[in-house]
Amino acid sequence: MPGSDAPAFADAMALWLADEEADGLRALSVLAQAGNRAAQILLGLIDKSPPLQGPALAQMPRSERIALMRAPGGLSGQSWLSVAADHPLAANWLALLSVDAGLAVALRFSELNEARAAREAVVVLAAREHTDMRSAPSDLLDPELIYLLWRTADSERREALLAQVPADHPQRLMMGENRDPAVLSHWLEQSPAALPLAALCDARCPDSRATCLTGAYQALGSHRAVLVLGSPAEALISQEDFLRSPRGQATVLRRMLQSTDARGRGAMISQMRGHDACLADVLDSERSRYHYRRPGVENGAEN
Repeated sequence: MPGSDAPAFADAMALWLADEEADGLRALSVLAQAGNRAAQILLGLIDKSPPLQGPALAQMPRSERIALMRAPGGLSGQSWLSVAADHPLAANWLALLSVDAGLAVALRFSELNEARAAREAVVVLAAREHTDMRSAPSDLLDPELIYLLWRTADSERREALLAQVPADHPQRLMMGENRDPAVLSHWLEQSPAALPLAALCDARCPDSRATCLTGAYQALGSHRAVLVLGSPAEALISQEDFLRSPRGQATVLRRMLQSTDARGRGAMISQMRGHDACLADVLDSERSRYHYRRPGVENGAEN
């Protein structure tokens, strides 16, 4: 990607991945303003993706956030993705943001070696109930997503799709079958698709890894949430490197917290203590980072 080999970009991205969010984003913003395509695309993807946004952005006044994260233009600025639309990756993200997007967008992400983005595109199309999902050949999609095709299939196609899913895969739970809880535990321990949770638990709760994995999965609130977490652009940083970074792990925690509203997060964390006390402590600590504290006020409101 143009600009990705610039030493200043490498330094800025290293700061962001280390969860030095404010400094990293400021450095990326300077580069984006100077025309660095990699910085523009990364900022554009962070700006559109709430789980990628940490406490520095959450607590930033709107005017400062717009100046930091967006290109000049209009009342609220414009996405850097629009400025970088001559790059195939930015162009494809803009295409997905359009309601006219079809399966071709997901296939284009695959051609660009953006596997996580391709999964997200399919999830988005399924949520929109796009007609392409009724006839999409299953061999064109990530095998982890077959259950999304099953939902709109007729009985004959459902039978064929179910036959493609291993008997010990948790997808079958979303395809009308009751499964042993051990099936999910095995998938979380073994599947590369579960790396967002494995990387978090390996780093933060290694002594209770098994219950951390199942607790994190439950906290996300949906199977598809696991499948779309990860690197904003694999052309810039691999899925594994991102998820094993402090910012990558914070992204997973942020997505867990966003599975419920601010008032429900305390209850979620309390319930987690009965399942995995370590993960509950990690979530509670992450939650506290989003509390806005006014000078002289001890307790703050959660963002």
